[in-house]
Amino acid sequence: MINEELQIVSNLTGVAPEKIKFSDDGFLSRGYIIDNGRIVFKFKRNSDVSYKNEIKMLDFVNSLNLNVNLQKVGWTSEDDSYLGIYGVIGKSLESIELTDDGCKNYGEQIGLFLQKLHSVKYKDAEKLSINEELKAWQERFEKSKDLLSHYFKDGEIKKMNDFVFSTAPTRLSSLGKNIVFSHGDLGMGNIFVDDNDKIGIIDFSESVYLDEAADFMDIEDDRLCQEVLNAYNADNTLREKVAIRRTFRPMFVIGTYRNRPENEIMRFVNKIGEWLNQNN
Repeated sequence: MINEELQIVSNLTGVAPEKIKFSDDGFLSRGYIIDNGRIVFKFKRNSDVSYKNEIKMLDFVNSLNLNVNLQKVGWTSEDDSYLGIYGVIGKSLESIELTDDGCKNYGEQIGLFLQKLHSVKYKDAEKLSINEELKAWQERFEKSKDLLSHYFKDGEIKKMNDFVFSTAPTRLSSLGKNIVFSHGDLGMGNIFVDDNDKIGIIDFSESVYLDEAADFMDIEDDRLCQEVLNAYNADNTLREKVAIRRTFRPMFVIGTYRNRPENEIMRFVNKIGEWLNQNN
């Protein structure tokens, strides 16, 4: 299958197969990369995946003045089996050792980008309530418990359980909501920096209407997240909602990484461990 997909990419782009890099890192798609991300092709892993929403979303965000580098649709297939994109060139923030100055620079760009994104309207986007988000997180937490049990004692998992099913929902409900058009998956692996230190944003496939705090929770670096919040002019309510979500996130995301290298799993284990130590 990989050889067949590689040949499709080669035929469409005119690039020799040996110059196309295969990437198996995606959860939903297999990737093929040309010229360090100048062109990226995605082939879906199963029939449940669809690129139709991502295509519409990329066309929409490119029509906005967001002042960041964005992907553009280049090739589509009639059967929705693949998507070819003119990519965002650079390095992901996930792969960069961030300095304080870097956090301030990148945080300002991301914060201003979010201000603009959260102000737009997109009539075709789905709207998710906080309760729907919580239900999805709780289900993922339950599925992660077998992996969590390898790293934490029963009493520690009970503390997580209380936070996931009682403390976090109660507090988030009391803080209220501000539903906005959101990226939906603004992790550091989806934020790129080019040679001129300009930010690029990829993967709008999960863009929906969510509480505005959602677009801050996946920014794992604490310093960077604070700089983004500062540039966004976040008030104390938003900062608290983000803090609760960032505490919650490792407890359910960890299960997604069960087949990944140990060092990738440990970054979530360490985050949870920090929270447990602070709440003894």
